[in-house]
Amino acid sequence: MSGTPVHPLETLFYPKNIAVVGASPRGGLAGGRWGGNTYIEGSIKLHFKGKIFPIHPTAKSILGLTAYKSVRDIPDEIDLVIFSVPFKVVLEVMADCAAKGVKYVHLFTAGFSETGREDLARLEKDLIRIARGAGIRVIGPNCMGLYCPEGGLAWTNEFPDRPGPVGLVSQSGQLAGMFIALAETKGVRFSKVVSYGNASDLQNHEFLEYLAQDDKTKYICTYVEGLKEGRAFFEQAKRISPVKPIIVYKGGVTEGGSRATQSHTASLAGSPELWKAMCRQAGLISVHSLEDMAVTLTTLMRLPLPQGRNVAVLGGAGGGSVTMTDMAEEAGLRVPHLTEKTIKAIEEFVPIQGSSAKNPLDIMGAFFGQGIDPFMALMDLLREDPNIDALIFNQPVDLITRVVGRSMVSLLPQLVKDSMKRMGKPIYVVLDRGRGGIEAEILRQELEDRYTEAGFATFATFPQAARVLAELDQYRRYLETRGAGSSGR
Repeated sequence: MSGTPVHPLETLFYPKNIAVVGASPRGGLAGGRWGGNTYIEGSIKLHFKGKIFPIHPTAKSILGLTAYKSVRDIPDEIDLVIFSVPFKVVLEVMADCAAKGVKYVHLFTAGFSETGREDLARLEKDLIRIARGAGIRVIGPNCMGLYCPEGGLAWTNEFPDRPGPVGLVSQSGQLAGMFIALAETKGVRFSKVVSYGNASDLQNHEFLEYLAQDDKTKYICTYVEGLKEGRAFFEQAKRISPVKPIIVYKGGVTEGGSRATQSHTASLAGSPELWKAMCRQAGLISVHSLEDMAVTLTTLMRLPLPQGRNVAVLGGAGGGSVTMTDMAEEAGLRVPHLTEKTIKAIEEFVPIQGSSAKNPLDIMGAFFGQGIDPFMALMDLLREDPNIDALIFNQPVDLITRVVGRSMVSLLPQLVKDSMKRMGKPIYVVLDRGRGGIEAEILRQELEDRYTEAGFATFATFPQAARVLAELDQYRRYLETRGAGSSGR
């Protein structure tokens, strides 16, 4: 918007020129799986619009780009410098950046406070002291840094070059990379991603603040191990969550995980109970795995928020219906009775023998061989039933394929999408491969891909669907308490 001040971190994600200290003339993955060259290759793939300056003590050129001995020798102004050098030389390189007037530094370099050694923790403090004295903001150390498709930044050339509406702030670089890959399989792309490691300078909440005002970001995900400024994080989240949903995955919730957190990023983890309470107060959508974060994200993007916790369950049989009911209620949902009017109407097209028109609905057999009319009739009934807020539709892929054929199964995604519009309530589709083995898993994956192409969310298991539904209903209730409403999602 014209006249709106530009956020300081805008330059970080859209630098005019960058330098990479520690690039190698040998090419490839110099220094291991990642290194200075992978940052250059990532930016080349993403068509970085400015100039890239490799820094090396003796090389004349690297990856076709003119190399310089020092940051001080670069003739142009530099917005961002990436450190991919041994920790023993970082003070010297930071001094070069200070002399050059660099705005931002990303420290890919590790081996500081996360080691637990006092001398290396002091080195980290000295490094940040030099940076602050020169007005340089620092990402890291011990992190992968930035991925911004529009800004031409990536730590690998394996990331998608097209942007999307999701921002990710992750303490872990490995998990950030895994989440980018996982999200891509579900048709999700990113506006901005940052891996921030030890967070000796720039903190999680500062990146959240930037994403909150970023027009390119509509949804925010964050992976957290420990917070150095917990109050600032939750206060920022509370300001953002009524406007943009924030999905948070907390690592280090067990005693062992807390110890691993300390050795990974030099952060201290809090108690699980306190974390859960704070998330609810701030309107954060809390998840417990990368997979849950991905499916919660796709659900937010593709389904309306549930308007309550009362669910109809479809797709079970006998004991399966019972156990699905248990799993739903263990997640905090309710599987209530349908109204007598609904039950009587269902019994008009469902044979009583071998079926149940009560909730959970054991009526899948009635749909086989009868076309879509009974299914659409059920959608109309559930739309009018005041006891139901959402439907969890368990689809046993292998069984359905055997009964109606593979070609008919491929029509399911569009049918369900049309059905949800007709019902006016969210449908949570569980793609259950059952006991079909590898072949059934292949079928399940093909069907998941078709749902993704249709712009629909799916779930790998019934408990996962129930957990996500419960969390999103909690978020809906939070929005209502803040007067934000829940329409338009």
